[in-house]
Amino acid sequence: MKPPKVLRVTLAVGLSSLLVTGYSVNIASAETKSQLQNRLESVQKKQKNNTNDLNDSKKQLNENSRQQDNLAERIQASQTKIQQLSSGIQAKQKEVAKNQADMSQLKNEIVKITKRIEKRDSLLRGRLRSIYINGGAISYIDVIMGSKSFGNFLDRLLALKTITDQDNNIINAQKKDREAQLANKQLLQVKLEKTKKGLENLVSLKSQLDREQKRQKSMLAQLKVKETEINDTVIGKNEQADILAAQASVIKQQMGDLDREEARKKAEEEKKKADAAAKARAAQTQSDSSSAGSAANNGSKKAVQSSAPRPAQPAQPSTLSASRSTGGFSWPASGRLSSSYGYRSFDNGFHPGIDIANSTGTPILATADGIVFRAYVSPSYGNCAMISHVINGQTYTSVYAHMSQLNVTNGQKVSRGQVIGAMGSTGNSTGSHLHFELYNGPWTPPPHPGTVNPLNYLN
Repeated sequence: MKPPKVLRVTLAVGLSSLLVTGYSVNIASAETKSQLQNRLESVQKKQKNNTNDLNDSKKQLNENSRQQDNLAERIQASQTKIQQLSSGIQAKQKEVAKNQADMSQLKNEIVKITKRIEKRDSLLRGRLRSIYINGGAISYIDVIMGSKSFGNFLDRLLALKTITDQDNNIINAQKKDREAQLANKQLLQVKLEKTKKGLENLVSLKSQLDREQKRQKSMLAQLKVKETEINDTVIGKNEQADILAAQASVIKQQMGDLDREEARKKAEEEKKKADAAAKARAAQTQSDSSSAGSAANNGSKKAVQSSAPRPAQPAQPSTLSASRSTGGFSWPASGRLSSSYGYRSFDNGFHPGIDIANSTGTPILATADGIVFRAYVSPSYGNCAMISHVINGQTYTSVYAHMSQLNVTNGQKVSRGQVIGAMGSTGNSTGSHLHFELYNGPWTPPPHPGTVNPLNYLN
């Protein structure tokens, strides 16, 4: 399977040079101390850069946390405001409902007033018709002048006054009812429109707050995603720091091995010189104690000279490695080839190795002699072993991922065909299988330059 995003975060920066250092003592002796020192300085530089990156990631994490806290406070404030607005909307809704009830009651009152107005209108129209028919106001004079006595005159005058007052009362009542009707309609209409407008404003504001809260929650979700990514980076940087520290330790060990090897060779040379000098002194003593004649002495001198040791030849550096293999690579596990090397059609992603599927617990074997430079649990590779090999002077790296168990440790020498673990589905994996990668050189991060198709190398 293709190493997922977590792996790229975890291993993408500092592992590329690690595999080169996972050799045995004999491999170290094949390099000069200057070369080892350069490699150590390179690793130490990477350690420094990794530490700086880790500190930057931690600062980003702190800033992300601060932004999340601020957004959480703003969301809480928005929620409180939304609750207040919701209460206000409910109050306005009740007010609108009351106004609508009042409007209904007023309509009933208006109906009653209208009936009274219509009744008065009918009466007044009758009075007007009577006045018109009888000649208008002259008829009142005829009524008064037609009185037969003074008492009858007063009665007639009083009756006319009563009629006139009644007409005036009807007209005034009609006028007041009409004015009250109009005023109530206008007042209630204004109040109702004002209430509805206030309600519309509250609903609009609540809608705006809902959108703002939704936006804030979206931002918070994005920050949490970013937090996860930064946490993955921090985890990766911490893991990388451990790997770089182990790499530096291996190089220092190689330098120590080289120093000890040089000291051993120097001691051997000095011992050879001392033995040669002792032999020379013994030969000289034998020559001085001889009583032979000059010819014999001369012969003795020639013998001494011929027995003098030749200068020691410098030892040739050894390039033999315990991780050397002469038989190529063997299959790391039995099973079915479930995914090949290269670009895959279903996701157009690059698969830097092959997948061999079989049941959980199927033995995983070292594909060649080598040294386990990394045996650990990776967030994506799961239980993973990485082995460095030297075959015919060429460095190769093999990777074994998703194992259910690990049977090897860092720095352990392994032989071709040795069981190093068991098949499983740990890390970012689906189904029991072995994800196997092979590099012509050191392991490299995505897009994994240096990977080769294992099928072209496996016997």
